[in-house]
Amino acid sequence: MMKKKLLTLGLVSAMVCSIAACNKTNVTPAEPAATSEVTSVAVTPASEETSDFEIAAASEISAPVVAPDFAGDYHEEIAGRGNITITPTGEENQYNVTIHWGSSAFESAEWTMTATYYDSTGLLEYSDGTYFVRTYEDEEHYNDDVKYTDGGGCFWFEENGKLGWQSAESGVDGIDGSSFFVRNEYVDFEAE
Repeated sequence: MMKKKLLTLGLVSAMVCSIAACNKTNVTPAEPAATSEVTSVAVTPASEETSDFEIAAASEISAPVVAPDFAGDYHEEIAGRGNITITPTGEENQYNVTIHWGSSAFESAEWTMTATYYDSTGLLEYSDGTYFVRTYEDEEHYNDDVKYTDGGGCFWFEENGKLGWQSAESGVDGIDGSSFFVRNEYVDFEAE
């Protein structure tokens, strides 16, 4: 099917180029460029009916790539201690990401980063990640022990809709791509 599409597109391109070449007015080097003319070319199909194939081929070429909607809140599916919040920055395909992973009542791992979706890879990638461990002295006081800044990594959606996460610094933070998160369902309590 793909070979037929490519063959059809190639034949149409060759036809347009040959018609355009036939309709150009010859220009000799002695003539100034302002006096040369190019006749506009209107390509009409061999039949007035356009096939579904031709319509599909044209729409595949011009259709913009739509990024998946990463915005939302997610929780780690096994222990439930990890939470990710992804919010749009206002820039196209760019998100602020915050991650909280509680290890005890007095300590948690935290990450912050700005990530961008690239359709060429299908990944939400970041290179400005900050990872720190927050230790609480009491309810109001805590200390942050920064483990790294400018860390890299990526997020992606699995076929089952779960959000995957992998850190390039997995030797430090332990996020090696085996962590999956489920989107939290929004419940409108006022509507119930």
